[in-house]
Amino acid sequence: MKRKAGKELSKLLCAGFFLGASVQASPGAAYFLFSNTNLITLNTWNPLPNTAPYPSSINVAGLAGLVVTRATVTLQGLTHQSPSDVALLLVGPQNQRALLMAEVGGQDARYSNVTNLTLIFDDNATQTLPVFSNLTSGTFKPTDGWLDPYFGDPGGVLPYDFPFPAPLGSSNSVSALSVFQNADPTGTWNLFALDDSSVYSGYISNGWELSLSVAVPLQITQSLTNVVVSWPASVTNCQLQSSPAFLGANTWSNVVTTPVSIADRVYVTNSISGEGALYRLVTN
Repeated sequence: MKRKAGKELSKLLCAGFFLGASVQASPGAAYFLFSNTNLITLNTWNPLPNTAPYPSSINVAGLAGLVVTRATVTLQGLTHQSPSDVALLLVGPQNQRALLMAEVGGQDARYSNVTNLTLIFDDNATQTLPVFSNLTSGTFKPTDGWLDPYFGDPGGVLPYDFPFPAPLGSSNSVSALSVFQNADPTGTWNLFALDDSSVYSGYISNGWELSLSVAVPLQITQSLTNVVVSWPASVTNCQLQSSPAFLGANTWSNVVTTPVSIADRVYVTNSISGEGALYRLVTN
């Protein structure tokens, strides 16, 4: 397993806008890439589980005090005689789960086989995976083809659960990586792969990658005539900055109020003035 950093944590981590105590994440959030490049075999239906390893795991460490703002997944080298037989479930460290693909890529194995595809799953993609035509390499939204009216539109619940150790009730998992937003990324992420065919098989030759954009969960509240900004104490070597609201870029200045540590959080209290202020946290 490998981990690579995108934007370093020396960059902007999180920003918030105080006006009625609302917070928005900064587009400058840091991102990290984790990978497990081991082969995943996709065997025929029986016995279950019929893939190896099951699950394929990635351990995320070194992001203490941060939360996920965006997650994407990349499959490296999908080859299969009938990709509509393949279902993929991603389970996060706190048991959040997202169905990445099921019943997609053509429903006729005579014409739909694929070789060495790279598939990127991204909620921000412009297209879903095709249900009745061949898969090609590219970037797609997570897709549950079982929702298609061709299958009777049975409410999005797959006709089977992923077998143990996948979580119970995995058949009704949502097809969206947004389920991981604001979650602690630390821990084991598991990719469960299943092949629901009794005939066809395949593999993912170079495993999978997990890309995480992360940010400090900056919290902003109002206390009488003050604004209270806090963040996890595990995030160190940081500087809180502020900018008067609506004045645009390049107006940031360091907040000189001494932070106070209480339990597992750091708090800074400032007086409210004018229309409020933007707050952001950067590392020194």
